[in-house]
Amino acid sequence: MEKPSTHAMGPLRPSLPVYTPSVPSPRGAPWDTKARHKVRVDPWRMRRIAAFLTPVLYKCRRHRKTKRQSQKAQAPQEKDEEKSLEEKFNDFTTVLPWFGFAADIQQLHAERRTRAREAAEGTELQQRLRLADRSDLCNALRHAYEKNPAEMPEVVEAVLQYAEATKTRTEPTKVIDDLCGRWEAVWSGAFTPLQKFGIPRQSLWVEVTPGKDGDPPIVTAHSGLPLVLFGAYLWTSCAGDLLPAESASGSQVLIQFTRYWIDIGREPRPDIGRVDGGFINSRLSAFGAALVTPVLLEFGALKWLLERFGFQRVFEVEVPSPEKEKTVKLQASLELYLTLLARVAFPDSLSTCPVPFLDVKEGLCVYEIPMLGPLGDLPLHPGGNSATLVARKLAEDEPVQLMR
Repeated sequence: MEKPSTHAMGPLRPSLPVYTPSVPSPRGAPWDTKARHKVRVDPWRMRRIAAFLTPVLYKCRRHRKTKRQSQKAQAPQEKDEEKSLEEKFNDFTTVLPWFGFAADIQQLHAERRTRAREAAEGTELQQRLRLADRSDLCNALRHAYEKNPAEMPEVVEAVLQYAEATKTRTEPTKVIDDLCGRWEAVWSGAFTPLQKFGIPRQSLWVEVTPGKDGDPPIVTAHSGLPLVLFGAYLWTSCAGDLLPAESASGSQVLIQFTRYWIDIGREPRPDIGRVDGGFINSRLSAFGAALVTPVLLEFGALKWLLERFGFQRVFEVEVPSPEKEKTVKLQASLELYLTLLARVAFPDSLSTCPVPFLDVKEGLCVYEIPMLGPLGDLPLHPGGNSATLVARKLAEDEPVQLMR
């Protein structure tokens, strides 16, 4: 029997046997008994393990990616749920080119105004008006449209620079009593330069009347194009409410038009009133009404023709009113069809007009229609402030003249 080993510090523990796991050899290979203590890698088994783990890891990765995407989409979805149906309809229509242009019209107008300001030449007139006050600018505007229309672009540029430098808060809705009346457009940055190419001068004027029983003021706009025969005009008219627009400068108004009509004659027809019975209060409702009433175009054109021969109140029907026990008389008229289409095609962004300069005492106004701005990009147009118009207030019995 073998004795246990001893040491100076005492007897040592007997050495324990070492367990060496057996590693199987590849298929068909004999066992290597001498290298049993070495660990060998089996490629075939590793391929099986990889084949098993690959789809598992792929599913885990895809699950994490889907979870992150759902978390990112959850916040905008909650915001979309808060939007009204009208706002969703507006977002949907911006996909179309015209409505996308309408959504960006205010930004495009600001960029066009910046280019016009940078391209303005420092002429002697502009240098003289650069230090002018409000009364001097009014006198320059009056002198330009009465005696020297060629100076109007430079005077208008000086007025706009004055309004931008002084940051004057022009709030037309707060001076509605002095604003009421007829305002004639005497100069247009879009149409006046085209007159030298044979474009006839047109008659453009706006009438502001106070609202009833606390209602917003009513704006009626008429644009007449002179015809060759009988001294008549082709009138396109619209009317609506004058509302304050949300703006940091306070120099914008929203003209929310609710009826449109056309006519031929020496004078335009006055405000025709709400031809939709007051039901159409949004673009969405106008879109729905236009879809279900395509027959209005045919009946409306026939009614317009019969009215030229004196026939009145044709194609009239009574519909229930939102108020109980009341009915509203509607007519299948061309005006109603035009109103429905225009309410859909012209969002509020196209009817929001900046008013940088307004002097009700002098009866002068410089306002802008951003929708007219792209006319300045025409090849024969000089550009500049093509969206700007100058208007003067008319006396009670003063006739409207053609735009200069």
